[in-house]
Amino acid sequence: MDFILLSPYGYMFFAFFAGIVAFLLTVKYGRHLFHLYTTQFIHRVDDKLKKSFIESSPVRLLLLSFGFTAILVFSFSIFLGVIGVLIGLVLGLLAPWFYQYLVRRKRKKQFIYQLPDALSSLAASMRAGGSLVKGIEMLALRQPEPLSQEFALIVAENRVGRELEESLESLTKRLNCKELELLTTSITIARNVGGNLADTLDILADTLREKAQIEGKIEALTATGRAQGWVISLLPFGVGVALYLQKPEAMLVLVYEPWGWVVLAVITLMMTLAVWMIYKIVNIDV
Repeated sequence: MDFILLSPYGYMFFAFFAGIVAFLLTVKYGRHLFHLYTTQFIHRVDDKLKKSFIESSPVRLLLLSFGFTAILVFSFSIFLGVIGVLIGLVLGLLAPWFYQYLVRRKRKKQFIYQLPDALSSLAASMRAGGSLVKGIEMLALRQPEPLSQEFALIVAENRVGRELEESLESLTKRLNCKELELLTTSITIARNVGGNLADTLDILADTLREKAQIEGKIEALTATGRAQGWVISLLPFGVGVALYLQKPEAMLVLVYEPWGWVVLAVITLMMTLAVWMIYKIVNIDV
């Protein structure tokens, strides 16, 4: 057995047997996995994008995912062989999720940035004699996106009979925004207990502005740490490519030998821990 495994014929037999097993598994479970990927992943990504007011379709996301996956698999396989195929496959299939995550994150930041001015406008509208619902309608008409889109949805829900507090709670859960929790709590207390809601909104707007200033200072002070995290993350790949161009035979040992896989696994684990520690250090919650 040792002789068969160590000889070229043993490797050929093993590769042929593994290919047959992979083909049979693909035929048996491929359709089920494809259906699971399209229904449980692509449709969820499409639903999250639509909640962010981005028109998309599951078919388009699926085609873009497969196209991007093919490009990544081809690119990584040139340098890393079989491991590159697996890495490209995973990254390509997860690409729609990364895309919607980045879109929702950017949208949330824009919403938080626009919220203090919107609250000041809402307070001014209420001091002028308008109601809370009318003030929100003015925000939906005059404020820029994405804030105007979100408040327009609240206005539409209010017109069909949904309570304002329920709409605000749904918006808070959809955006996962702590600032909206303060707004929802302030409006709920003012409507149930009483008080000057306009003054409360002004105080809340000033608080959010101060919070944004502090977060901006923290972001500026921790920029060096984030840059170090990016350098630590990308440097091994650059060094690996440079070494591969100089001595490809020596670098391919990491791909085709079992102990090379162990080395790559250890490197990946250590890099992940380093990036995670840097992220925890620079990510200061205000």
